[in-house]
Amino acid sequence: MCHFLSAMAAIMSAGLCFAEAPPPNAGPFESADIVSATDVAYPLQSISVGTVVLEITVSEKGEVEDVQPIREIQSLTEAAVKSVRTWHFKSALQDGKPTRSRTVVAVTFNPAVSLAQNVPLSPLSATEPSSRPVLEPEPLKVVAASFLQYPVNSVTTGTVVVRVTVDSNGRAENTIPIRDIASLTAPCIRVVKEWKFEPAQFRGKPIPSSIALAFVLRVPN
Repeated sequence: MCHFLSAMAAIMSAGLCFAEAPPPNAGPFESADIVSATDVAYPLQSISVGTVVLEITVSEKGEVEDVQPIREIQSLTEAAVKSVRTWHFKSALQDGKPTRSRTVVAVTFNPAVSLAQNVPLSPLSATEPSSRPVLEPEPLKVVAASFLQYPVNSVTTGTVVVRVTVDSNGRAENTIPIRDIASLTAPCIRVVKEWKFEPAQFRGKPIPSSIALAFVLRVPN
C-alpha cells in the first residue's frame, strides 16, 4: 500500500510539473515602425527647450491606442502628446503576425538659436510605463539626446520626424525621413549619430528595434 501511494504521489507530482511548464519560446519579434507623422506645435508662450519622451501603445492595426509620458517638460508635454496621437505606425510582428506592442517617440523642442547648448534629459516621470504581459517586449530607452545645430542661413521652421533603426547593442544603424523639411532634414539625420540608446529587450535579451525622433524647430521671438 505504501509503495502504491508513493507511486501515485510521484505521478501526480510529475503531472503538476508538466502543467506548470513554460510554453515554448515565441518566435521572432519585430517592433512597430512609424510610417506617417504630423507637425508638432511649439507652444507660443513656452520658453522651455528639451526632449519629451513618450511610450506609445500601438494596436494590431498600427493605430495609437495610448500615449504615456516617460520624460516630461511641463509646458511641452501636452503639445507632443496631442500630435503623436494622430501618428500612424506599421504594427509590430510576432511570428509574422501583427500584434499589439509598445514603442517610443522622442520629441526635441529646439529653438533656432545657433549657440544653444544641449539640455540634459528631464527626470523619469512618476508614472511607470505599462508592464502588462501582452506588451512583453520592452521598448528601447533614450539615454542621451542631442540638439540640432540650426543652419545659420535658414529661416525655416517646423517639425522633422525620422525613423531610427537601433541594433541590439543600442547603436543607431539607419535613419529614414518620415516628415521632411528640405533645409533641416539632413542636419537632423546628422545629429542622430550623437544620440545614445539602451536596446529594446524581448524575454530578457536585447533585440533590434526602431524609434521615432521628432525635432520641433522655431525661430525665437
